Amino acid sequence: MRHMDLPGNPAAETDALLRAAFRDLGSTVYLDVAARGPLPFAARRAAEAMLLGQASGAVPKLEWFAMAERTRAKAARLLGVAPGDLAFTKNASEGLNIVAASLRLGRGDRIVIAPSVEHPNNVFPWLWQAEQAGAELHRVTPAPGEPLEDALAAALDGRTRLVAVTSMDFATGRRTDLRRIGTACRARDVFLLVDAAQSAGVLAEDLSGLPVDGWATAAQKGLLGLYGLGLLYVRRDRAEMMRPVHLARFSVELAEGHEAAGPDGGWRLRDGAGRFEVGNHNFVALAALEASLDLLLRLGPAEVERRSTAAAAALRAGIEALGLPVLPVPPAHRGHIVAVGEAIGSGHDTADLPWVNALGAHLRAAGVVHSVRRGVLRLSTHVHVLPEVAGRALDVIADWRGDRSG
Repeated sequence: MRHMDLPGNPAAETDALLRAAFRDLGSTVYLDVAARGPLPFAARRAAEAMLLGQASGAVPKLEWFAMAERTRAKAARLLGVAPGDLAFTKNASEGLNIVAASLRLGRGDRIVIAPSVEHPNNVFPWLWQAEQAGAELHRVTPAPGEPLEDALAAALDGRTRLVAVTSMDFATGRRTDLRRIGTACRARDVFLLVDAAQSAGVLAEDLSGLPVDGWATAAQKGLLGLYGLGLLYVRRDRAEMMRPVHLARFSVELAEGHEAAGPDGGWRLRDGAGRFEVGNHNFVALAALEASLDLLLRLGPAEVERRSTAAAAALRAGIEALGLPVLPVPPAHRGHIVAVGEAIGSGHDTADLPWVNALGAHLRAAGVVHSVRRGVLRLSTHVHVLPEVAGRALDVIADWRGDRSG
């Protein structure tokens, strides 16, 4: 696969921008964004500058606060929401648990999930709510050929308070139709909470136009950031009805605005999602995220998704042409994850099938970074996977295929 553009072609200019942005990858073929994304050069430099400043005794806290709010505004622009509707968390799991606890679910309340498509981190919070709060947990298992969205919608009833769903199955790569399930939830006033760990930063998600009430993600995957930082979106009218479990200085508005002000002059919960923040942020991770958001916004969400999904489509087509099985996903539900294997299994980092393990070993030896989840070999892309990068991966797979055939 070779990529040819005439000089001055905008596509060629963007390709050059991306090669420079991900120069630290060198010759590595990185296809593991579903586990963690590569850190752009500018993000690395931003994090290093923060660390160097603190090492030399420079801790300009007010500047750090200003940087945090710039980053919040940029993330909000990427997602099509107001900055005040985004809270910083440690990761996607914390965001999901904040919503679980702040909704104050109890006896008679029904929670609907489909565990077979969810990461465990979007299952355990609901098991805990059922055990500790007495809520009823309804587990949905789609029938063969039944769309996930239809199975979830069919489970809604008058007692359902919440549906928790992934935006993309982390094993198969199937993209959830959030508008479809969200419309069903909105008709019954059911809170729709989305685990967006696999979609954020890669797929264009304009949350202002989607019937989604809560949305949680981490920074280290498609947002091209660091571990220890996440984003939580809560629709404003929903947030105003939720009561945080934890409270700290940054969760409230005070008459005096400084960081160490106390409650004597009166206080109230912050508007929007800000009420869910309880302390100082991970400023190093925020500096890296700001730089990565600058890159994503420069490209634009639609172009990021187009390039990422085109790279995944090229991988899927090439692998199928080599006669290897890829888990089927309807075209309308495809994204940036390609799962190579015969069926979902149980293996994590190792597959159930010997040939999948053999292919994985061959890829690793050739510098193709990937992962194995639920027994299938997972290849996941982002804007750094230019056509020549996908081509190198397919060449490695073809070499392995040829060795086996011979």
